[in-house]
Amino acid sequence: MDEAPPPYRALLIGNADFPDEPELGPLRGPANDLRELGAALTDPEVGLPWQVTELRDRTSQEVEEAIYDFFEGATREEQLLLYYSGHGQLDMDNRLFLCTRDTTLTRRGLRAVRHSYLTDRMDHCPARAIIVVLDCCYSGRAADAKGVDMAAPFAGRGRFVMSSCEPHGAAKDALKDGEPSPFTGHLVAALRHGAAGRGGYVTARQVWQYVEDQSRGSGQRPCWKTERETGDVPLARRPVPVERMVEAAGQTPGEASLDTCPVFAPARGPSGQPSMECHFTGVMHVLLPGSRGTLSVYRDALLAAESEGEVRGWWFAAGPLGYRRKRARLTGTSTLDGDVRFTLPDGAGTVTWPAEQLNAFEEARVTSSWPTTPRPTQTDATHTVLKAHDREYRRLTRTPWMLAGSLVVFAASVVMAVRVMTPHVPDQVPAYPFFLAFLSGLSMIISTSLVWVRSHLQRFLKLPELPVRRMLLNTYIEPAYTFVSDVGVPVTVPAKERTYLWSDDYRLALPSGFFSGTPKRPSHLPRGAPLPVEVMGLPHPGQWVLVRTPQGTLWPTGRVKHCYSSEIDRTIRPQAASEEPPRQE
Repeated sequence: MDEAPPPYRALLIGNADFPDEPELGPLRGPANDLRELGAALTDPEVGLPWQVTELRDRTSQEVEEAIYDFFEGATREEQLLLYYSGHGQLDMDNRLFLCTRDTTLTRRGLRAVRHSYLTDRMDHCPARAIIVVLDCCYSGRAADAKGVDMAAPFAGRGRFVMSSCEPHGAAKDALKDGEPSPFTGHLVAALRHGAAGRGGYVTARQVWQYVEDQSRGSGQRPCWKTERETGDVPLARRPVPVERMVEAAGQTPGEASLDTCPVFAPARGPSGQPSMECHFTGVMHVLLPGSRGTLSVYRDALLAAESEGEVRGWWFAAGPLGYRRKRARLTGTSTLDGDVRFTLPDGAGTVTWPAEQLNAFEEARVTSSWPTTPRPTQTDATHTVLKAHDREYRRLTRTPWMLAGSLVVFAASVVMAVRVMTPHVPDQVPAYPFFLAFLSGLSMIISTSLVWVRSHLQRFLKLPELPVRRMLLNTYIEPAYTFVSDVGVPVTVPAKERTYLWSDDYRLALPSGFFSGTPKRPSHLPRGAPLPVEVMGLPHPGQWVLVRTPQGTLWPTGRVKHCYSSEIDRTIRPQAASEEPPRQE
């Protein structure tokens, strides 16, 4: 991408009103979709030199003529983007039609744009790359009638197809006036700031990955397909990465990628370099070349080796897929130069992290900017390392045994109570069996809730493709206050600690407790300043998330919920909040 970018042309089509067909209700989104997408494509900071043409609420003939001119006038050096927002309909043969202002369901073959018409125009288009984005119901039928191959109809030169829903799915309209549809909103966010990009550009594939991540759990599943690596064409620019959340906390770390791969010295013979997988929780996996095995260590334990002299790691021998791999505990030692070295078993060689690399690890931990592999594969190794090094995670893994023990004790106490009641009269029945049954039942209820929490948290080890976001975290202690109830009795509400997460887009309240306790504040941050953290999961009310701080992973005890701006203001200005008068209700 060092060469000058080729010409870029975009045709954005939106239809919101359908006066000739009462069954096609008006839409809130298309007008906003075109406005937001056009502004993102031409943004002077992140946009490319797109030449954008917009069509709003036009007839089928006007739309077809515009599509004809759009593709017929293309050159071999151009990159084209075709976008449609509106109603989509299927006929009896499951063929897709894009509705226009004059569309009627009885005559959609005459008053709507057939998908085959787009196919014909693109088949004769000489443009080097074409991106097609459809935000309408049944847009997944942009594949073929069977819905097997998304790019099957687009058999010309390189094409990238992105649809807002599945072949028989429904696309959601904007929730409020003045807002784009959810799918287009994610698309615009990806172009502006969401998709990370590489080499100064954001590609169509990276935009799609962001949209897919944001759509999980929404009930709307987008589809995509690319051919001839068209997904790697640029859609936007990333001249300077922006870390707004970290800057708000007074930190401006460098954006250079962190090299986590250690130095591998084979015992004999030349060998390639290992590959690395870094899990969100701070677990590192060194995958040796030639499938020799995997060395797994915990980042915080590796950094502590300088003071403690050694660090514990795990070696997973290579084995057939689908079988549990043989594992062994390894001990790494700190050298006089400050390096940390592991000697691998079976004469595999040594793995060494140099001192300067460990210093970079420490800086990344302090600024909460630890890299995460998009899709790690070493789930069992991650579980083993966390169980060995994370005390709270180890406690979570014991909850099924606690539940089993509580069930056994409860059953034994019930049997004991029945036995002691048989030979005695009611006044002489001992109380201890019933007391034991009560305690064991209470323990069983607590253990059941912990097992429920554990099941939700452990899925993050198996679904590492969930998005990771930089956010701010702070705690606020709501002071105790007293109010007079309706019956005239004073009631005192005790002080309560609340924890909040926020960014430019989200404001969330976390459960009141963590398995790992209250997050600690690094020494370089002033008292009361928000803590930069990274959040894994969907930051929506009712969802589970994990929070990674410089001190390690926080394991929440429940789902996050929405909070208001006034609550966030208390965490940003804790002194002003402490001066507020007690609430009276």
